[in-house]
Amino acid sequence: MSAPADSVRFAVYLVPPAEDPYYRLGSAALGYDVRARRDVERLPGTRAEWVSKAGPFGFHATIVEAFDCAPSSFPDIEREIEACLASLSPSSVLELSNGRIETWDGGEVIVHRFDPNSALHALHVLLLARLGRFVTGSSFERAMRSGEKYQEPHQKARIALLHTPRGLDTWEPHFTLADPYGGGDAEGLAADFDERFELYSTLKFDTVTLLRQNGTQPYEIVRDFPVRDSSVNSGSQQTS
Repeated sequence: MSAPADSVRFAVYLVPPAEDPYYRLGSAALGYDVRARRDVERLPGTRAEWVSKAGPFGFHATIVEAFDCAPSSFPDIEREIEACLASLSPSSVLELSNGRIETWDGGEVIVHRFDPNSALHALHVLLLARLGRFVTGSSFERAMRSGEKYQEPHQKARIALLHTPRGLDTWEPHFTLADPYGGGDAEGLAADFDERFELYSTLKFDTVTLLRQNGTQPYEIVRDFPVRDSSVNSGSQQTS
């Protein structure tokens, strides 16, 4: 179920930098560049209606889901993110590995799925728990109350505690490439994506990104947070 049209949401994502080839490729899959806040030329063989859900979020991997919040809470959210990042050890690296294309929900969703390393998984759990106090509502809570979804006991427990039924020990970091796909050949499109994205099997990130959505507008970048003080350029780095 959707949020009220006048609501405000925050989310914490992994968003590669604007100049990153992986980011440009992923943004072309969606036909939208969230950093530039503009439409871009989409990949051949893809259609706008196949990303009508995914497009407004921009190309990203979720660390903390999009949640409703008070507009005035953003300064406190920023401080909490800084405190969580400062708690990581100086040697911590945020890494995604084993990149592969997967189809979910009967072919309706196609993603570039990764496995997180221990530091990134720890940060996910820490941020999810610490930012919960700023959440005023979520689409997951609304769907649970309506009886539409999330009726398993562990899902209800997670929603009661963290406002989402996902994440924790079942976190599946991924970059969505199509949602909802309706072309009738999900496996064919997945194979095409597999060829295009096969170079990007491992990614390292030096930043996490806070985003904001006003009403039903596309998400916009609030700020990139460096994992630590460093002279290294922020963003994702492809490794072999």
